[in-house]
Amino acid sequence: MGLFDKVLGKGDAVSLSKPEGMAAIAIAAVAADGDISNEEVNRVAIDLATLKAFRSYDMREMGNTLNKVAGLIKRRGPAPVLAAANSILRKEEKESAFFVAADLVVADGVVEEKEREFLEELQKTLQVEDETALKIVEVVSIKNRA
Repeated sequence: MGLFDKVLGKGDAVSLSKPEGMAAIAIAAVAADGDISNEEVNRVAIDLATLKAFRSYDMREMGNTLNKVAGLIKRRGPAPVLAAANSILRKEEKESAFFVAADLVVADGVVEEKEREFLEELQKTLQVEDETALKIVEVVSIKNRA
């Protein structure tokens, strides 16, 4: 930890709630190609709103959550934020989060190398089994064909 990190908090552990963990994974997915469009942010909110963890969220709460995790990712980088998400989510929630991330990456019909690498690293971080990850990617590919 550097001298200024002690004051500015860069070395502090990242702590997330379950919904924040899911949101962090989704935001990291759309940021994987280095660009986040307004359309992608809207899609993140729509995709997350379908999950049990977000059903009681109104638009303000959703926006606050997305802003918080986007800020954390910007300041700390995706790795520590995704590690925090991994530590808070149960196996089933990790699989759901991987599904949302894959869906967001595949949605525009073009999966760039950075996005492919992100999904592979996310699969490892979340410890999603190969067979499950393959099924998820197949399903989101079919979903996003039309």
